[in-house]
Amino acid sequence: MNSLADRIRLFALNNLAIEAAIQRVERDYEVDLGHLPPNEQKIDETYYPQFEQKIRREAAEMSAHYRVFYCLENSIRSLVVDVLFEKHGEQWWHVRVPENVKSHVASTRKKEKEFGVSVRSQEAIDYTTFGELSEIIKSNWSDFNDIFQDIKALERVTATLNVLRGPIAHCKPLAEDEVVRLHLSIRDWFRAMG
Repeated sequence: MNSLADRIRLFALNNLAIEAAIQRVERDYEVDLGHLPPNEQKIDETYYPQFEQKIRREAAEMSAHYRVFYCLENSIRSLVVDVLFEKHGEQWWHVRVPENVKSHVASTRKKEKEFGVSVRSQEAIDYTTFGELSEIIKSNWSDFNDIFQDIKALERVTATLNVLRGPIAHCKPLAEDEVVRLHLSIRDWFRAMG
């Protein structure tokens, strides 16, 4: 983690974690420290009274972890696009992405079209999973080895993050140890970058 950009990213992620902790204190102890959105309580009372308070509290706590993962996953997408576009031009998706990833993306796009939901994105990269992003990086290691220190370190960090992503994406609370592991893994991600 030598570059200024990496330190700024880590600083921002640490601030998100601190803000989430302050919001959790506000909710748990019903105090106003100025970090909750002003109309959140009103929305909860209007639209969500049928859900148990415990579930709403868990959702609020998990939203901070979701935000961290959202930022991470989308920053990885941007990195993949930037690097592969720079090195392989506009056709990078067609010439550098593994066939199984392209196939899964095509299947997901088709399924969403058949369900009639809003188009997620015009960009195929936005249909990739977290694991597929790692696969794209590893399959193009020669394009990324000047960014990441070691492929094994990258594999370890992305595997850990992918496991931690499960409860976040599937609406289950993270254990306290896993919250710590998530933040350490985010730091490991930036450390893995040269």
